[in-house]
Amino acid sequence: MLNIRPLAATPEAALATALPNAPYLRRLSERTEARSFEAALADVTGLPADTPIEDAMRVLRKAKAAVHLSLAADDLSGQRDVMQVTAALTELATAAVQAALRVALGSRGLTDTGIFIFALGKMGAFELNYSSDIDIAAFYEADSFDGGDRTPGETAQRVMKDVVRLLDETTADGYVFRTDLRLRPDPSSTPLAVSTHMADLYYESVGQNWERMVWIKARAAAGDSAAAARFIQRMSHYVWRRNLDYWAIDDIQAIKRMINTKIGAKGLENPAPDIKLGPGGIREIEFFVQTQQLILGGRNPALRDNSTLGAMAALRDAGIVTGGTAEALSVAYKALRNVEHRIQMRHDEQTHTIPADAAEREGVAALCGYASLAEFDRDLLQTRQLVQEAYDGLFAHEGQQDDANDIGNLVFTGVDDDPETVRTLDGLGFTDPSRAIGTIRNWHRGNVPATRTVRGRELLTAILPRMLTAMGETGEPDEAFRWFSRFFSGLSSGVQTLSMLLAKPDLLDDLVATLALAPRLAEILSRRPDLLEALVSGDAPVPPRADAATNFDAALDDWRRYHREQSFLIGHRLLHGLINASDAAVHWSRLADETIRQMASAAEAETVRRYGEVPGTWGVFAMGKLGGSELTAGSDLDIIVIYDAPSLEAQSWFTRVTQRLITALTAPTAEGALYEVDMRLRPSGRGGPVAVSLSAFERYQNDEAWTWEHMALTRLRFVAGDAGLGASVLTVAKAAIAARAEKDSGQIAQDVSDMRMRLYKEKPGKGLWDLKTEQGGLIDIEFIVQEAMLLAGKPECIWPNVADALKGIPASTAEPDPDYGVLEEALTYLQALQQVQRLAIGSDMEADEIPDGLKDRLCRAVGAEDFASLEARLADLKAKVHEIAVRKLHLVATD
Repeated sequence: MLNIRPLAATPEAALATALPNAPYLRRLSERTEARSFEAALADVTGLPADTPIEDAMRVLRKAKAAVHLSLAADDLSGQRDVMQVTAALTELATAAVQAALRVALGSRGLTDTGIFIFALGKMGAFELNYSSDIDIAAFYEADSFDGGDRTPGETAQRVMKDVVRLLDETTADGYVFRTDLRLRPDPSSTPLAVSTHMADLYYESVGQNWERMVWIKARAAAGDSAAAARFIQRMSHYVWRRNLDYWAIDDIQAIKRMINTKIGAKGLENPAPDIKLGPGGIREIEFFVQTQQLILGGRNPALRDNSTLGAMAALRDAGIVTGGTAEALSVAYKALRNVEHRIQMRHDEQTHTIPADAAEREGVAALCGYASLAEFDRDLLQTRQLVQEAYDGLFAHEGQQDDANDIGNLVFTGVDDDPETVRTLDGLGFTDPSRAIGTIRNWHRGNVPATRTVRGRELLTAILPRMLTAMGETGEPDEAFRWFSRFFSGLSSGVQTLSMLLAKPDLLDDLVATLALAPRLAEILSRRPDLLEALVSGDAPVPPRADAATNFDAALDDWRRYHREQSFLIGHRLLHGLINASDAAVHWSRLADETIRQMASAAEAETVRRYGEVPGTWGVFAMGKLGGSELTAGSDLDIIVIYDAPSLEAQSWFTRVTQRLITALTAPTAEGALYEVDMRLRPSGRGGPVAVSLSAFERYQNDEAWTWEHMALTRLRFVAGDAGLGASVLTVAKAAIAARAEKDSGQIAQDVSDMRMRLYKEKPGKGLWDLKTEQGGLIDIEFIVQEAMLLAGKPECIWPNVADALKGIPASTAEPDPDYGVLEEALTYLQALQQVQRLAIGSDMEADEIPDGLKDRLCRAVGAEDFASLEARLADLKAKVHEIAVRKLHLVATD
């Protein structure tokens, strides 16, 4: 155990011995008149109210210097023990705050009626150290404080600005106390002085358990004592609850658990620890005392002592802590506070950290009375070990906690970033821990709907360790936190969702991974947090049923809600391996087909309502990836509309229904949008009508279509509308393709080769993870099968789906072709990777930018053991595909 020894028998001798190791005290001794503590304090307490502010600042600063020098001498010689020193420092602070308020009011000709200041934290408990800042909170009663020629609120702010200046501003004479008012209610949005009415509302509605801890130590320090007494009487009902529900107790214990109790040898054996915030430090003793006071003090007033050692004794007397533990922790507390004082005597810095440099540390050890640094280091370690062992034992009844709580400090209370929490988040991979800490601190203040209730805030505290751990495990914690913030801010009420996440830890892990790795899904969740319930229930969404009474806009909104839910569930199952990546295209395409049918029906009903009955038959046909049932997340829809009608005037009606269909599919409503639609594959492309007649379609395909258009036509598939017309259109398309083959004299092969070479130049590949346009990518495979189908010249040898074509083409020929087996394998591999890639990132992706969590999911999609083997296999397959493409498409070798 640490044994702090006097440096000499008299204050003068002790101070002289200390000066070589305490530059701050040396400077004070050179420029400060030596006076007793009592004499210096009298200068402060006797400062008249009409003293000019500049003069008052000089008096306060000179008195502070004299007090520091006098107390240091008494401290180092053992004339005052550590708690007497902290009490004396606090007396100075209290007198200084009183003087500052007195002068600030006096300069305006005002009295302190209705305005008062509370000391909080160490100042409230008479436990200040040499370089403490002082935590204060100022309040005014709007109906009794005289604001002079301004409102009470405006004057109160001006008065407190002067108070802060009198105490905090650094002049040639130094400063008095660093002054912190951030423990007032909601400091980010309230003025320096808060009305008592606003404070009452705040603490009744969104006050937190850690703020109750703050007010345990509260003490009226300056101003109107009667008004302060009224206020603290009201606050006592907030601080001391006779009955705590389960959630309040769990929240208090969760706050305790966030101060890590399992740092291990590395944390304890660090020779340069933070003796306040680090493991085995001062805060662990303070925190234990305060948590027990919060839980038990409502029923037992004897536990309400606002000092750490007084409360420890009360806990001992009540039988809550054994006498041995209370004594050991009390001795350790005083020893650590002594070391804290000697650290701060050296440079007057607000630090609690033992210097890492051995020579600097020897200076601290010497001020503690140690001749040997090794002996000091040993005793400090033993003291901290004792504290942590006792601290762990005091909460042993809580049982085993989730491993997520063992990651390090996670403290989001108070107003300053806890350095150990910064280190914890840094270790989890956060690039900006302070941003995350600040956001969580605001959540705890009730700044989002989910935490505006006490239980919502308590539930948030309970899930934070596992949530942040899960974010670290994704490899993209900043991204996960950013999306979780959007999701969390979108909750209208947090209790139900947070309770669900607390009860189902796997769901929390699932949510965090989804938010981090799939921004597309994160966007959906941020708009519809209730979709989490769909994951838990496992119930499939029920498609809306439109009828004649459903108007067009309502039908669009109803379907968009259903579509968003289905899209989320498909994407979620794909991301988490609940459906095979190779099967995902079927799910996406089926949803698109269903959407087109529903929107076509709604468009038709609206067009009939506006322009009369349908003048014929019509159908919607898929092309491209939709035609091949190969959609990925976020795919647009390649469609064409074909109609058959006897009247030439029908063109106008079908143009209108097509435009309405496009609107139904693409227009953003209050419920979002569905798809991007591309109709450029219709006859004559952008220059042609949006709806084409069957006769015009047949004529164009037989007389005008280019080779590339017939390549695209191999993917034509009927989706919605009149089934008879659908069959007719497919017959026309296949016949046109066959007819081209019959009259081909080598032009098809030449055109396909030219097109592929042009694409290489116009859309060069972007590297290994360009799965589509790069050499050996999906376009190579598509060109190979489309050329083969065009050259076959048989209607029965046309398959819209590439995988079906790869099976069907070799089966329709007499000679076996081993190339198609390679292409099948490559297609399955590329499409599986593309499904996960498009869901998570989009089309562009670089290997060094892929989060570890996403790498795992890519590996799972193709059954790879690790990412390195995945990339090796991908490169090998793309090389083989490109070699086959060069041979079959007669390509010129490319670099």
